[in-house]
Amino acid sequence: MRCRTGFTLVELLAVIGIIGILMMLISPQIGQAIARARETACRNNMSMFLKAAMAFASDNNGLMASAWSRGPQATNDWQMCFIGQELFPTGVTVSSEWPQGKLGSLLNYLGGGDTVRRLSRCPGLRPGPLRSGTGSNGYFDYAMFEIFAGAKQSRMPTRARVDLGRGLEDVPCPWFVEEDPAEFLNAGYIQPFHKSTDRLGAWHRGRGNIGTPEGAVVAIGPGRKTGGVFKNPRSQDWRARAPSGTEVQLYNSAVAGPTGWGWWNRQ
Repeated sequence: MRCRTGFTLVELLAVIGIIGILMMLISPQIGQAIARARETACRNNMSMFLKAAMAFASDNNGLMASAWSRGPQATNDWQMCFIGQELFPTGVTVSSEWPQGKLGSLLNYLGGGDTVRRLSRCPGLRPGPLRSGTGSNGYFDYAMFEIFAGAKQSRMPTRARVDLGRGLEDVPCPWFVEEDPAEFLNAGYIQPFHKSTDRLGAWHRGRGNIGTPEGAVVAIGPGRKTGGVFKNPRSQDWRARAPSGTEVQLYNSAVAGPTGWGWWNRQ
């Protein structure tokens, strides 16, 4: 009597079918786990920038780093943009307010250019062509609120109110944010600041990460869903209490440039 040493075709198909069913069951969990890991990595990146900003403020009379230069004659580190030429090769179009040819003020606090380049990319945002308005521009996926350029850390608000599509809600106040590339970051040229027309990113399952002046990173959103795509708040949707006690919107584009540096301290 001959012994059977292999599998029949029916048995093989049954095993393949079972494996297929199992893959269908676990693939959503795998996708969610990967998404959560990317969100965590993004928060870690932002946390490193925030720690650098806190150390910078400690060394510079309590002043938060800026998002642009006060001009070619400015020599003080706290007047420089918090990121600079360490991120961008020659030929990349940047804002006219950018401190051209200068290194970022947080460079040494972050361990040098290689580290800055790694931390400046959100692992949850897919690459996209520069100025296409889709995906990462390949260089920098974050920004700071320009209204806080040169602000005293002690005068920064800890809470803000923002419209997420359900009316104004009380949330931690942002200093450092993810930027929606379709709104500004990729749509025209590269800027390190978040101003009136910019939106918070929404690629983490409809949510975007923000970094607070106290050094915490939290997720905000999701906002409104338009055409199947989440749209998180613009700068003009945020409000916070200024040092004077008056509540102001966090988008005043008139504060940009040399005359606006430290504008928040005087409000």
